Amino acid sequence: MVFAQGGQQRRLVMEKRTEQDKKTKSTNEDDIRLRRWLVSFASGPRWYSVGEFVALDGQAAIDRAIEIFGSASNYRAEEIPWDAAPLVRPRPGEKKT
Repeated sequence: MVFAQGGQQRRLVMEKRTEQDKKTKSTNEDDIRLRRWLVSFASGPRWYSVGEFVALDGQAAIDRAIEIFGSASNYRAEEIPWDAAPLVRPRPGEKKT
């Protein structure tokens, strides 16, 4: 997949976490590696997960979450492996049993 930014084209690479840990193959420095991030906001002493974001790094994921939800007292982003199941989201109108 090719990613174009500012008139430049770069190859977009998505990889599984197990492949990220291996150092058997060097990559082109122009490659862009997107990762999944679980972003949490702090409110007082508690942390609340606000969503799952795909971004280049944790700070980019946090910045996107701030754009959507506004600011909080503190932020954190934890990397989620690509092969992990998506977060559970409630469906509107669905009754809990």
